[in-house]
Amino acid sequence: MRLLKNLLLFQKPHFFIAYAIAIVLGLLFGGEPATIGWCFLFTAPQMQFFFYDLKDKQQYYYYYNLGLSKGTLWGSTMGICLINLIILSII
Repeated sequence: MRLLKNLLLFQKPHFFIAYAIAIVLGLLFGGEPATIGWCFLFTAPQMQFFFYDLKDKQQYYYYYNLGLSKGTLWGSTMGICLINLIILSII
């Protein structure tokens, strides 16, 4: 439960921004839910890279202290993206 809470804390700053951008891009590329899912699959990792690798590399130390490695954080982002893609592809 604590791990999930920390992962959600990591995802919170860029999730809604990435999702809004994915919706706009998805509407520009056809407007189907699966297209929005694919746009989110590419947008969310780019937002994470911008926020945590380019903008403020020191943020990773906060998550290291919580027991989360960089690989775990990237894996959680990709997992959320894939789950989102599957759900939107089913719709």
